[in-house]
Parts: sequence; structure tokens; C-alpha cells
Amino acid sequence: MKKQIGITYKLFACILFFSAIKTTAQVGFFTPTPAQPLHIDAGKDNGAAPDATKISNDVVISSQGQIGVGLLNPVTKVDLRSSSDQRIIGLGTNTQSPAAAGGGAIRYNAGGFLEYSDGEQWIALPLAPPTKALVNASKSSAQSISSATTTVITNWTETVDLGTGAGGDFDPATGIFKAPRDGFYLVSFNITLANGNIPKNTFIETAIESSQSTNNIPVFKTVNSYPAFQAGAVSNFIGGNCNAIFNLKKDDTIQFSVRHNIGSARNTLNDGKLNNLSISEL
Repeated sequence: MKKQIGITYKLFACILFFSAIKTTAQVGFFTPTPAQPLHIDAGKDNGAAPDATKISNDVVISSQGQIGVGLLNPVTKVDLRSSSDQRIIGLGTNTQSPAAAGGGAIRYNAGGFLEYSDGEQWIALPLAPPTKALVNASKSSAQSISSATTTVITNWTETVDLGTGAGGDFDPATGIFKAPRDGFYLVSFNITLANGNIPKNTFIETAIESSQSTNNIPVFKTVNSYPAFQAGAVSNFIGGNCNAIFNLKKDDTIQFSVRHNIGSARNTLNDGKLNNLSISEL
């Protein structure tokens, strides 16, 4: 009789246990407030309001079977895009045949490169880096530069643009360059204005300006000045040049401008050898 009662209690306990598992919406390890059906706080440091640093040691599995490492809301089958500086996947070597590994598998080759399987053979992934940005452009058309006004130089003629996107990295009509990726860019700009009277105590300013202000000098300028002359009036060309290195993020822009105070509008000289620019990704 006692044996039957013991079995009955054990059966009842099992029913309660499995019922509890089925009715529990989320399971958390080392966290009282799981954010997904399965949530492990490996660092045991989340507390009531965890920040990105505390979440970086968490692992979750969503209701769609997506695994998040270091983040709480994965959007791919395996998502590592957290605030951690270790959001990488380590691949090892193996001796599986490509058929056994299946199409789409990736492995590390001891020769120092990655391979992927197409289901029939292991194929080395290309090692060549992306083509670096390079732009050369000149300006042979006249553009009016008003006195005491900053004017962006437009309507360039490209001779080189290695950008792979539609239209390249430089828009010659607007004179604006868009960085294709994060990196450092070496920039050179030369401009010459047409022959004309140069009053005393005047200047021409050439400038290269980027849209990025973080960890970067956003504007480089040079000034050529004409403080005094022995003759009462001097007539000549005036020009300037500017060189810069920018630390840009993807889609940051660069533009080129001129400013002078000679008292009247002056056109750019219609000579592409004296009006040009170059941009080279380092």
C-alpha cells in the first residue's frame, strides 16, 4: 500500500513539474528577468537594468530559434553584433569532404585563408582587398566667384574615378566626393582665377571641407595674400592650392571652395591644367 502511495506522489510531482515547464514562457539562468525563451547571463551581472556592457556576456535563444551572443534581440540565426570587442567567429581546420560538410560550409585552411564548400569542392575565398578610391578631375569651364563669398567649385571633368557604385565616388556636377568606406583620404586641390586687377591688401582662400568632425580636422584652408605693391595697380592671375588628409567614415563627404576679397566677381581660369583636384584613399 505504501509503495502504491509513493508511486502516486512521484507521478503527481512529475505532472506538476512538466506542467510548470510547459506554462513557463521564458527560462533564465543567473537572471530573474529573461528577455527571450532562453536567456543566460554568463557574467551574473545584469541586475534590474543591464547596460550594453553587461549584456555583452549574455546568450539568448529567441522564439524563432535565433541565437544572440552579447545582445538580446538577434535578427539572424546567429547574431554577434554586440558592444563587445570580441564579436567574431573563430573557424578551425577540418578534414571533412566538401560533400559531407555540405554547400555553404566555411572552414579555415592552414595555408592562411578561408574556404567554402559548394557541395562538391572546397573553394578558396578571394583575398584581394576592395579597390581603393581614386579620383582625378579638372575644370576648364569658367565659374564666377563673387567677392567676400565662399563659393563651392562645381562642374568638374573627371579623368579618373575608381568608385564601383553608380556614378563613382565623385559627383563632378556638384563637386562632392562621398567616401565609399571608413579610412584615411589624401586630398589635393588647385584653383586659378582669370587675369584681372588685384587691389592692395586682398587675398584668395582655398578650402577643402569634410562633413566629419569626430577624430578628424573637418576643414583645411590656405590663404594667398597681396598686401601691397610699388605700382598703383597690378593686373595678374591669382590662385591657390590646398592639401589635406581626412579621417572619414563611410558616406562622409568632401567639397572644395574658394573665397576672395578683391572687390568684384572673378571667373575661374578656363585651363584644366591649373584647376584640378585629386583624392586618394590611403
